[in-house]
Amino acid sequence: MNRRLWLLAALCFSLAQLPAKADADKRIVKVMTRNMDAGTDFEWFFVIPDVTLAAQTTFSEVLGSNIPGRAALLAKEIAAEQPDLIALEEVTTWKAGPAGGEPTVVLDQLQLLLEALAAEGQHYEVVASQSLANASLPLSATEVVSFTDHDVILARTDRKQSEMALSNVQQGVYQAEFGFPVGTGFLLVPRGWLSVDVKVRGKVMRFFCTHLESPISSIPESTTVQVAQADELLAIAGATKLPVVLAGDFNANAENGPDHTPTTDHILAAGFTDTWRVFNPPGTGYTWPLFLEDFLSGTPVVPFERIDLVYERGLNTLGVEQSGLLPPWPSDHVGVVSRVQLEP
Repeated sequence: MNRRLWLLAALCFSLAQLPAKADADKRIVKVMTRNMDAGTDFEWFFVIPDVTLAAQTTFSEVLGSNIPGRAALLAKEIAAEQPDLIALEEVTTWKAGPAGGEPTVVLDQLQLLLEALAAEGQHYEVVASQSLANASLPLSATEVVSFTDHDVILARTDRKQSEMALSNVQQGVYQAEFGFPVGTGFLLVPRGWLSVDVKVRGKVMRFFCTHLESPISSIPESTTVQVAQADELLAIAGATKLPVVLAGDFNANAENGPDHTPTTDHILAAGFTDTWRVFNPPGTGYTWPLFLEDFLSGTPVVPFERIDLVYERGLNTLGVEQSGLLPPWPSDHVGVVSRVQLEP
């Protein structure tokens, strides 16, 4: 390579490094929220009275939802977006085995994602993981299937410690809790929150991940529980004077329409900014559903609810975009990526 070409290559390399260096210099953190999609919404338990048959149908639905393939797609999406922090919801572990025996892990969404990220050459680690709903259901007289739902925070590990340092990991379960109808009984569905403090060049913010209860039109109590959970989150976030990011699947439509609950109004009233709305007008940015996996497996639809949200308080929103909009989809949810800036 002659000297002129060498200088040109060096210049191109230097220019390619400018955005990352500029973000570090300006105390910018790129955050993402992503619902991984467990492969089912457990709707079969509403329409099939026999619990065993409902469990069989649900498990078949999960196995048919291509969780490993979708984890690989999500890893590629993350590689393209390069978020510093990721709030993951609906991260499930599925096991099956003999009743009363030791079950075998069939699908571990978190492990599949971490392996796929590593295969993409991406450097992410689990900052916090919280086990929430956990249940075993009969597949037959001798076999059971079990699942555990998690919320997770992932962080990039290849950003220099001097640029971004993490500490003070916290988590909690909301007191407000909904009972999911299963057969003639109820399965309690605990929901919670995770947080981590993020220090960027001497300034600190607190990043929250959460997944609130889903409203069911035929069960008004589900909405009441969701709003109560949001209020608990606001009380927890309000206890710190640090700048705050709230990211997650709020299951509350931030636009007028189906599933618009008081949750989003309460968050705005508490002084938080909806990062999507900083750059986009009302009636845009819908994130769910991209397809219906429950009754019409994989049938595409046009999203009509904006429930995957990123809020900030005490920060500057520099940009926001959606991810995972085009097929093949990693999830039935769209991702949301926001760039927020701490005090310059």
